[in-house]
Amino acid sequence: MRVVIVADSALVAESIRGIVRHAPGCRILGYVSANRPCGAPISEAGPDVVIIDDPHGAGATLERIREIRAAAPSAKIVLLAHDMERGNLAEATAAGIDAAISRVGDPARIRLLLSAVTAGDVFHAFALAPASAVTDSGPHDRLTSRELQILGMVAGGLSNRRIAAQLWLTEQTVKFHLTNVFRKLDVSNRTAAARWATSHGVVD
Repeated sequence: MRVVIVADSALVAESIRGIVRHAPGCRILGYVSANRPCGAPISEAGPDVVIIDDPHGAGATLERIREIRAAAPSAKIVLLAHDMERGNLAEATAAGIDAAISRVGDPARIRLLLSAVTAGDVFHAFALAPASAVTDSGPHDRLTSRELQILGMVAGGLSNRRIAAQLWLTEQTVKFHLTNVFRKLDVSNRTAAARWATSHGVVD
């Protein structure tokens, strides 16, 4: 299996490499920074497995996962998670991961999971059913944490370019999120979305 590691730094990536390199049939293709858009290098590498590290439960991790899924639709994506809370894992699953394992614990478990995921022997929905059950309570609950964040910035008068710069996203990714926000709120433009955000307490 051809593996790419996505991490905040080369030091962290090397640590992960040391853990997984002895997994059966594992070939480490390289490391990609998680601090910037990573779709292009992932697509070029053509990995079978992408391991993405999430050291602080950072919101940007979901963006990286979506980029990886779009760039390598057939690859297995394994998340090394800071927080194993099921709501967070449900969001990561919706973004495109195939499996997750806590960053804390026996490194041998990571190798075992990697092998099992690659072989197609592991499935876990991370309690997606309870997560989806609460989405009927209203549009506010259907928005992801990232969508709420961007909606608040739109309501604050920020342009897509400024939002992208502040969140380390591409403008296209911001537009993608706003399209989802408009659909979920059943509004057609930024002004209506901002008005909704203000009236529903997303911003003061």
